[in-house]
Amino acid sequence: MRRTTRRELLALGGAAALTALVPPAHSQTLEQLRQRGVLGGVAEARPVRIAVVVPAKTGLSTVATSINDYVGEAARMGAVLGEALVGEQMNAAGLRLELLHANTPVPGAATRAVERLVETGNLCALIGGVGDGQAEVLSKVCERAGVPFFNVGESADTVRGTGCGRYTFHVESSAAMFLDAMASFGASQNRRRWFILHENSANGRALQARAVKAIAKHGTGGTVVGSAAVEREAPVYYNEFNQIQRANADVIMLLTYSVDQIAILAQLENSQLQIPIINFPDPISQTRDYLATVRELAPIHNPRVRISTWDSTVTENGAQAFNEAYMQRWAEPVDPTGWATFASMRMIFQAVQATQSTAGLELVKYLERQDVTFDIGKGPGVNFRPWDHQLRQPLYAIDIDQNSEWIRIDWTTWVALGKLKGEVAPGAGGAGQTITQRLDQFGDGPTDTACRMPA
Repeated sequence: MRRTTRRELLALGGAAALTALVPPAHSQTLEQLRQRGVLGGVAEARPVRIAVVVPAKTGLSTVATSINDYVGEAARMGAVLGEALVGEQMNAAGLRLELLHANTPVPGAATRAVERLVETGNLCALIGGVGDGQAEVLSKVCERAGVPFFNVGESADTVRGTGCGRYTFHVESSAAMFLDAMASFGASQNRRRWFILHENSANGRALQARAVKAIAKHGTGGTVVGSAAVEREAPVYYNEFNQIQRANADVIMLLTYSVDQIAILAQLENSQLQIPIINFPDPISQTRDYLATVRELAPIHNPRVRISTWDSTVTENGAQAFNEAYMQRWAEPVDPTGWATFASMRMIFQAVQATQSTAGLELVKYLERQDVTFDIGKGPGVNFRPWDHQLRQPLYAIDIDQNSEWIRIDWTTWVALGKLKGEVAPGAGGAGQTITQRLDQFGDGPTDTACRMPA
């Protein structure tokens, strides 16, 4: 299928449709802007240099890195759409967007790329964090350089805890947010006896410990009746299945690596277990390609509902306009990193426009303000928590259609694979609260994190 060009997209009304999602430019006329010295022609427009550092499809990726290419490619497509639509708004405000790209399959490549970008000077912000270890290294370099970093692909709480930094902002939902939402959703389905299956690694054990807290807080009387740790890429899981059966669990919380989740679900097809599964939604397992693969290999045990940061079928608060523009441009569904990258570019624009500056510290001070919110398709109250710079935002439950046709060359069938079930609401304590208090029900609070934000 031929991809829609940028000019065709604008002709289709994509830019106009997204007006509600992009902060309006200042009301001054172009002549007033010229008189103020802000705009005197293209050459005099203030440059806003934004770098997107992610893995991307090149045809040269190895097996070890190719799985992250799908997530990174979605981020790249969100950035290119932002270049067209947010870039138009920047032009009207007397700014000139300069979008830079770097393909970084591994953390070492990410470090080298961002160091080169920083050395060139005048970098306004950096977007990335897709793939194991990339958010950590990008955050460190940006902290040293004083460049705001927007993490769009790493959920690990360690990045938000002991590794937190003043210049780092997390658009991707945290592991704590996902786990709280999983526990709350399980409770809404009257599941009370949880068995936690996690990876035998530092991150796996951290997820297991945080999952216990999530069930205690949002499980509405639920208890953990057992847990098991498995090695990454283990060949079989039947011993763990026996443990689950003996524990008399009524729900499995699956916290393993996304690729291992596929193997576990496929092997469950040949077991006697008939227990629903709620799986951890890392960026890979939220993609439509992944959902289709799991449905194909585990027709009985693939989870019927998924927790997600974003979905192509979200329609409220201007989300439908963005989703339609993205899918018209790329003929693909919107994976969460595509939305997160586009949203990051919009938040950067809002900060630059409000502060009339591209200096890192000035942007950080604005992004930290609690009286500032961001209209990025997720409703009111969306801003960054002051204690760990995690974006406050709702999470969604997505129904997976078990019968819809999947045709790889027909992107509309990809979209039909899942449908928004609704926002995942806290299991208790949501009545009578402010929007901020409601959104803060999921995730770590100021006393739950090791983060001590530097001044």
